[in-house]
Amino acid sequence: MEQEYNSFFEPQRQSKTGISLLFLYSLGQTVRNSWALIFIFFFKKNINITIIALTILAIFILLIVSAVLKYYNFKYYIDPKNEEFIIHQGIINKSTIKIKKDNIQEVNISQPFIHRIFNIYKLEIDTPGSSEKEISISALSHQNAVDLKKYLLTENNIKIENRVDFNEEEAKNKTITISTLSLLKYGFTANYVQSFFALISLGIYGIYQINDLLDKAEFEARLDYEQLSSKLMAFSIPVIGGLIVVVIVLGVFINVIRTLIRYYNFKIVENDHRFSLEYGLFSTKNSIVTKNKVQVITETQNWIQKKLNVSFVKFLQIGKKDEDEKNISAIPGIHKSEKEKFIFSIWQQEPEFKEALQPNFRLLIFNNIKWIILPLILVFIFDKTLFADYGWIVALYCMIAELFLIISFLHLRLYYNERFIKLKSGIWDIDYKTFEIEKLQTVKISQYFWQRKANLGTITLYTSAGKFGFSGVDFIKAKKLLNYIIYKIEISKNYSK
Repeated sequence: MEQEYNSFFEPQRQSKTGISLLFLYSLGQTVRNSWALIFIFFFKKNINITIIALTILAIFILLIVSAVLKYYNFKYYIDPKNEEFIIHQGIINKSTIKIKKDNIQEVNISQPFIHRIFNIYKLEIDTPGSSEKEISISALSHQNAVDLKKYLLTENNIKIENRVDFNEEEAKNKTITISTLSLLKYGFTANYVQSFFALISLGIYGIYQINDLLDKAEFEARLDYEQLSSKLMAFSIPVIGGLIVVVIVLGVFINVIRTLIRYYNFKIVENDHRFSLEYGLFSTKNSIVTKNKVQVITETQNWIQKKLNVSFVKFLQIGKKDEDEKNISAIPGIHKSEKEKFIFSIWQQEPEFKEALQPNFRLLIFNNIKWIILPLILVFIFDKTLFADYGWIVALYCMIAELFLIISFLHLRLYYNERFIKLKSGIWDIDYKTFEIEKLQTVKISQYFWQRKANLGTITLYTSAGKFGFSGVDFIKAKKLLNYIIYKIEISKNYSK
């Protein structure tokens, strides 16, 4: 069995089709960086076709030579003596990357659309404390990618021939597929607020880019921002409301398509130590959730998703922060019963909470000052006429902001029991972040001088996946919780020794 991995102990290159892949990557990057110049060339007069053809030919030759050199200068292998995975790369500035095997947290195999054309796979290796992938090998055969992944994920104290693996029967029994219907439910009910603002931002960015290109091409036509805004304000409120609804519907439609493309055929395979997540329509991705490295489990669910019995679950592992959306392992559209099975598989129990801390109403007052009163004061200082000219917009902002602040305040809770802590927060999409107390690195409570009289403070939880805070809480209760958490952390440290 060990012979299966012998080739990795000698320096080797990627699949030869990687040359074509490197060339296409470089070509795509060149086009992306030069698209404005290409646009100008097409609309300029008196273009010398010969010069353009020679320029394109020279660029193609340079890209091909660069791809060949990158391929032959990229080598990877395993140093069995030091238990390190090593990569040599670079054409002029050569570099060597070494990663200790026991520092490897994730090994992900994916097959983006362009990789499918060449029937090759991309392998990414991730270590704790980094928001980016440490190593990426772009062109591997499927067998090489799978074998390398298995070897790198084998624990140091387990021999290769005795490693835990999936056989066909186990895989059938422990495989869960997220149905297309569940993905549709999730796509229709998630991220539409983000999609709305993304479309608005894209429209503004598009207008700016068009004007910039027209300037470079020396065209007289321009898009007048003031004229567009004045025309928009001339419409009645129902018309503006209708436009907003159209944009929201378009955002929902785009989000559904995006969800299906990204998460299509979502499969989860489980063994005793980890979950393997595989998904994607055009770009097949594979990620690993190692059970004993899970620091935080976050469930996101809104009212509609609760009625449809679906939610979005994220697993934050060591070195994975909540804002690193591209690098976290997540399951969209998961059913409640399936979610409970996953949580039980990781923690050997489903956490239940009877005790809870909630914020004092003074936090709501503080947030009103921060998000409503101060912005209005600043607007009044810089433009006093705004209240007279656009009073209805100011009033609408105040009502919406106040509604959001009240809902957010009512949802804020910190639940705890002997083993777990759960933070609840959100406005429409409610987040439930659950921590295992013994895996917390530390906990801190703080108090501003104006909070002392009211006996209020903030409790901050530090994990290997980031820090999480809860403000406006009773300071005495926070102290008691702090002492208990520190006690549990110390016990777990002594036990591990």
